[in-house]
Amino acid sequence: MLNWVLLVVMSALGLLAYLRFAPMLNLVDEPNNRSSHNVPTVVGAGSVPMLLLACVTSLFSGVPHAGVVALLLLGLVLIGLCDDWGGISSTIRLICYVLAGLALAVSLATGVVDQWWTIVITGMAVAWCINLVNFMDGIDGLVTVHALCMSAGLGLIAVFHPLALVASDLVMLCAALAACFAPLMWLNWPPARVFMGDAGAVPLGFFLALLGMLAVDTHISLAYVWLILMMPLLVDTGITLSIRLFTGQAPHVAHRDHAYQRLALRAGSPMPVTLGLLTMHVVWLFPLALTVVTTALFPALLVFLSAIPSLILVVYARCRD
Repeated sequence: MLNWVLLVVMSALGLLAYLRFAPMLNLVDEPNNRSSHNVPTVVGAGSVPMLLLACVTSLFSGVPHAGVVALLLLGLVLIGLCDDWGGISSTIRLICYVLAGLALAVSLATGVVDQWWTIVITGMAVAWCINLVNFMDGIDGLVTVHALCMSAGLGLIAVFHPLALVASDLVMLCAALAACFAPLMWLNWPPARVFMGDAGAVPLGFFLALLGMLAVDTHISLAYVWLILMMPLLVDTGITLSIRLFTGQAPHVAHRDHAYQRLALRAGSPMPVTLGLLTMHVVWLFPLALTVVTTALFPALLVFLSAIPSLILVVYARCRD
């Protein structure tokens, strides 16, 4: 039986140790013209909760080929740490993400996908989820708040779902994500003492994709829950990268063009944006996600409704330049 309190304590102690030793390894993010911070800050702290999640996945979950999935998580943590430390070519990183996505799709092929074309599509979707989480990790606390809201929302709804017994792995991994990331929220809350970094954001995107695949495999209503709760990230990254492609700008080059970055610059602090995302999850997204499993209302309508606040914010952020 997994001890959730012990998991929180281990994450907190690991993060404090990382905060102490990371500067000795030069894992410090120096501010530049694209940064949202003004002082050197420890980066890569997301590796601590993600390593714990890899252990939980391997030792306690019933996910098919759990050991392979844990190794993929570990590999993505190491790739992220290397990128946080010295930088890795965006092409190499993208290839690694695609390979990890395809490997996950093959590992879960007995439950979620079973044909070559579904494996390819699923693998590409996982790679996209990795990228979009990494794209959104640009201001204090934003992605950490999203991870906690996502795990709490999806986990709670799965607990009370009619197929709760079938969704036991989904519930356990959601709870583990919340337990591991709660201490990180303490250190990453604005003004952040540590950054998640690629070492946290990249495997987190992979882990959220895993939760999505488990949700699809359990019941279509839980897949809609996952989609609704992911909507703020999907809308911001989707629109931003589409605009950059349409205007001839390279989508993979670092920039500050996302709506959340524009809003944080206008507010002069990331705090209102991070609190805004938390409020959106609690007031709007979670009730819609709950509705999609408790009523016969057309699911596509609820998914559309979940996108409205994010769409409004993206338009506002761009029209107020």
